[in-house]
Amino acid sequence: MSTTVSPVLLEHHWKGDGTNFWRIQIIHNRKKKYIKTNVCVTKGDLNRAGKIKDLAIQDQIDKLLSKIRKAIANIDMFDLEKMSIEQVVAKVVEAMKGEEKFSLDFVEYGYRVAERKSPGNAKAYYIALNALVRFFNGRHPDISEITVRNLRAFEEYIKEENVVKVNWRTGESKQVEGKKKGGRAASLYLASIRHIYKCARIEFNDPDLGKFLLPVDPFEYYSLPKIPATKHRAVPVEVIQRMIDTRKDYAGRQRMAVDAFLISFGLCGINPADMFRCDKPKKGVLHYFRQKTEKRRDDRAEMWVKIHPCIQKIMKDYEDADRCFDYYKRYANKDVFITALNQGLTLWQEKEKMGVERFTFTAARHSWATIGSGKLCDIKESVITVGMCHVDEDRKTDNIYIKFDWEELWDAQKKILDVFKWE
Repeated sequence: MSTTVSPVLLEHHWKGDGTNFWRIQIIHNRKKKYIKTNVCVTKGDLNRAGKIKDLAIQDQIDKLLSKIRKAIANIDMFDLEKMSIEQVVAKVVEAMKGEEKFSLDFVEYGYRVAERKSPGNAKAYYIALNALVRFFNGRHPDISEITVRNLRAFEEYIKEENVVKVNWRTGESKQVEGKKKGGRAASLYLASIRHIYKCARIEFNDPDLGKFLLPVDPFEYYSLPKIPATKHRAVPVEVIQRMIDTRKDYAGRQRMAVDAFLISFGLCGINPADMFRCDKPKKGVLHYFRQKTEKRRDDRAEMWVKIHPCIQKIMKDYEDADRCFDYYKRYANKDVFITALNQGLTLWQEKEKMGVERFTFTAARHSWATIGSGKLCDIKESVITVGMCHVDEDRKTDNIYIKFDWEELWDAQKKILDVFKWE
């Protein structure tokens, strides 16, 4: 059924001063709707037959009719047949508005995106946005300023900017002279900016209504810098054995850091953030959801990890009545806890002089995977993947239907722990 468009002057809309406004009548599926225009006429502008005498007014009406007919022609013919008159008019009105000048505080919007992330991931977004504000000399840029040219300049700015340290007590930031951020920071920061921009396009563009407030994606023309290849962060078996042998020789922060490293290693490389908050184990099994990826996975990154006796002995020094560990009572927050861990490990390494490159707490996680998949244990890659709480992309569909046998992971844990001599 066709949709017709015509200009009309409704008799009951003539005003006392002799003026009226043209309306565009749309008939669709035998239903009528009117769109009021801003084209005003007097009775003197019409001839006896009610036709327009003024060519300028006629030209305005013709242009409006052309735009409305074009807007209707752009609707898929099969969709048009199913649409109500109200839906047709809504489409026409939206098209008639033309291109809107859209403005959005990119940083404030980015903060809202970050709030929906897990605490660990949100922190990465805040860091990236704060760097963007510094790049724009302390002001919040509009989203229109996120251009290819500015993205390239921002990348160079990040690479040249000194590392910024933030005092967790006061919130004050301070640059560390002579220590540059490098390529990894540039890649991570710009990945956050790209995700925020993508969220804005999804939220403010509406393809169904032909509404594209952000029609251009600058990231189609700008490529993020590649993350530099990281060094192999696993530590040799000999270093972990040395930790086991010397842990009781130390006290304070050094002892705590070494113990936490061994605990993490024994629990498949559990992260400090999860150690800081996880609940008490039940029947010798620690059940938790990995904080880093909990909000990104349908299974909430669920983990069931066996606490073998050699690790249980170390954990006893850090027992708590309410949670698995008492770290949350010892340190103000997980960031302070992580700092203390890495400082303690540094002190241990300086004292022991093992002759290996300096490592941080993340080495516990990498070491568990490396030793487990190496010739000493030769554990299946799929089991190592589960232990690391990663997703096996090759078996992602299978994972929906097949429940993992956690005892297979617990056997793998024991096999790795048996490589060492525990007291």
